[in-house]
Amino acid sequence: MAKASDQIEQGQYNINLKPKSNDEIGLLTERFVSMGKGLAERERLKDTFGRFINNEIAEKAAKGELTLGGETKNVTIFFSDIRSFTAISEKLEPFEVVEFLNDYMTRMVQCVNITHGVVDKFIGDAVMAIWGAPVSSGSMEQDALNCVRGALMMRDALREFNIGRGGDKKPIIKIGCGINTGPVIAGQIGSSQRMEYTVIGDAVNFASRTEASNKPCGTDI
Repeated sequence: MAKASDQIEQGQYNINLKPKSNDEIGLLTERFVSMGKGLAERERLKDTFGRFINNEIAEKAAKGELTLGGETKNVTIFFSDIRSFTAISEKLEPFEVVEFLNDYMTRMVQCVNITHGVVDKFIGDAVMAIWGAPVSSGSMEQDALNCVRGALMMRDALREFNIGRGGDKKPIIKIGCGINTGPVIAGQIGSSQRMEYTVIGDAVNFASRTEASNKPCGTDI
């Protein structure tokens, strides 16, 4: 017989099985423990990689399904940018810039995740996100609607973020958001040693230019 204590906490498996015999039951217990440890390690790696990349991509990486190449997809691309970020950062210590950006990015990323989007990358203070790749919510229209909802959530999240802010050390933050839907090449781009899941194409460039158009138009989305 074996004493078992299985705990599942926040997606991590804590397995403590100790074989008490050298018969078939003992061998089965050892193999079960080995399998459990393998699952636990896989979940730990997936969770770790998921903090740097999308969870769906982390899952594919764990299965060894990622290869160089891409496919044409209709997606919605989103860009946001903090207004006057350079001027703001010059008035802060480096650690203050990092703390400020981490707090801000956490709120923005949550809006992307809730609406089934994927953060493609952070470009300094800018956020690039996509809806419709690597997986779609069902249709190009639904992906676009989810993106718009995400942008509106960011507007509310930024309003909450700015509560109590003011002055050189905690300036009021304003952002511009650009959204565009169109065909892109989506997939693993880079080299066999270093690859990144992203989207490229005219639709991406147009989304970036749309974000920049907020400045002369005096808009935020």
